[in-house]
Amino acid sequence: MTILRGTKDNFFSLIKEGITLAYFSNPQTEECQTTRANLESIERNIKKDIKFVEINVNEEKKVVDIFPTIILFKNGKILKSKIGGQPRSQLTQFISPFN
Repeated sequence: MTILRGTKDNFFSLIKEGITLAYFSNPQTEECQTTRANLESIERNIKKDIKFVEINVNEEKKVVDIFPTIILFKNGKILKSKIGGQPRSQLTQFISPFN
């Protein structure tokens, strides 16, 4: 599996079913690059079917304006969220109940 690219056109269809971790990032910042690398590592080692979706804040303003930085969805409903870049240990703990 791979981290999917979320856009204003596909975002709501991507989160509609199953567990989805949506990550709103500015790929130009070091913090977001580190968080993405952490998510890629977690995604490669995850045991359950969780979709990872990255939304570029520079390109997708309409989606970004309504959500915080990292959100865990189940069937389109928000389970929990975090704001700001996260180290791998916190990201792992964030999704652990669903892994």
